[in-house]
Amino acid sequence: MERQRLVADHVVSAAGPGIGTGYAERAARLPGVAAASGQLSVSGELSRADSGDGDAAPLIGGSLVAMRAETVPRLLDLGVRRGSLDRLDGTSVALGDGAAADLGVSVGDRVRVDWDDGGRDTYRVAAVYSRDRGFADALLPRASAARHAAAPLDDSVLVRTAPGADRGAVERELRALASDFPGARVGGGDGGTGNASGSGAAAGLFVLLLLTMISLFTAVSVVNTLSMATAGRRREFALPRLAGAQSAQVLRMLAWEAVLTCAVALLPAVVVCGSVLVPLSVALTGSAVPALAGGPLTALAAGAPVLTVTTVTLAGLPALRSSAATPGGPARAVS
Repeated sequence: MERQRLVADHVVSAAGPGIGTGYAERAARLPGVAAASGQLSVSGELSRADSGDGDAAPLIGGSLVAMRAETVPRLLDLGVRRGSLDRLDGTSVALGDGAAADLGVSVGDRVRVDWDDGGRDTYRVAAVYSRDRGFADALLPRASAARHAAAPLDDSVLVRTAPGADRGAVERELRALASDFPGARVGGGDGGTGNASGSGAAAGLFVLLLLTMISLFTAVSVVNTLSMATAGRRREFALPRLAGAQSAQVLRMLAWEAVLTCAVALLPAVVVCGSVLVPLSVALTGSAVPALAGGPLTALAAGAPVLTVTTVTLAGLPALRSSAATPGGPARAVS
């Protein structure tokens, strides 16, 4: 959702407590920059403006972000459902779907923000947007919100390159500007910096290694269980052999049993995983379709029946060679 939401070409993130407000102001004046704004996280309670102090319905701990109102349409695509981000100004606010529903407000209504410093401001709702997960319950005008922030330092700065401008040249200018602001790190328009990308890659590698270890332990358990179960069916295999069945026919029977067993095992596995992943995906991205890696899933789906069939076949060969499974073998073997 972050990639869908972000329109800016460059994201300057903070390696420390924040980025000084001067960075966004100077970045906006650089050649080739169409728009620039800092993103400031602020604390407050959001409620309907027409609710009294006794019956207010605040969003305690709601995520509030402040930006320069005129730059928002050029830096973010919030998936507006009602209203327009072009209507944002110093007296208006944009609300996420969840916040608007909880407050029972829509475009044109008024909401109140009770700031942590004891101040209070009232805003008109200019837009309601859908891409609020992982972003903010409300997008406020920076001019008024910054007055109530404990430390008016930007969490990040979004920068949009002007049409026809050299994006690389703008990035170099931003990096040069960052030398005056310790902790400012310039990245691309992917919602993070190179450092964040490296961290994401490392996290992805860790998850892949963890899943590989789990898969290997599961494979060892499956092989042991199937080998013991197949070896214990020695007398059962003797019956079709004594009835005239060939070893190859018994092995084919085992292979089809293994495929059926694998299919029956995978079906509840999909149901159990889906019952966990679907609600999690809805909560994090708003979509009921989880973002899954096709390669590992394909390898798992293909590897499970191959492992199962191979295990029962290899375990079945010595069982068929035993006297109990050999025509003419001792009668006591099948009694």
